[in-house]
Amino acid sequence: MRKIFLASIAALLLLASCGKDPEKSRIYLDKGIDYLYRSQIDESIECFDKALKYDEDNYEAYYYRGCAFSNNFKHDLAFRDWNKAIEIKEDYADPYFNIGLMYRRRNDYAMACYYFKLAEKYGRPNMEDYLRHCDNYE
Repeated sequence: MRKIFLASIAALLLLASCGKDPEKSRIYLDKGIDYLYRSQIDESIECFDKALKYDEDNYEAYYYRGCAFSNNFKHDLAFRDWNKAIEIKEDYADPYFNIGLMYRRRNDYAMACYYFKLAEKYGRPNMEDYLRHCDNYE
């Protein structure tokens, strides 16, 4: 009888440790941002992965992991994560801006302007210099 009771407690604890935990997600997000700002890219990606493990809707974790991938020249993964951040929170300006920068680096100014305008629409400040020549690409 005691073994069944202990097994039940263990199963409940295991179930409680799984699933969404926004607080743990935030802790790993903040730690990942710290690593990212110190250019410890692999460590930051690990933290963002853990943040997403605890909250798959953490749009900031997708955004910052995309930034880490971009810094590691993994542009396809960066695009994927920035688009996922936008999918979760459509009015999040930063991914639009970064996608615009990627298109500008590829000399696709029409697409860059499209994303810069969305970034401005959703509140990204200081977009004037990025939008200066966009009238030429409409």
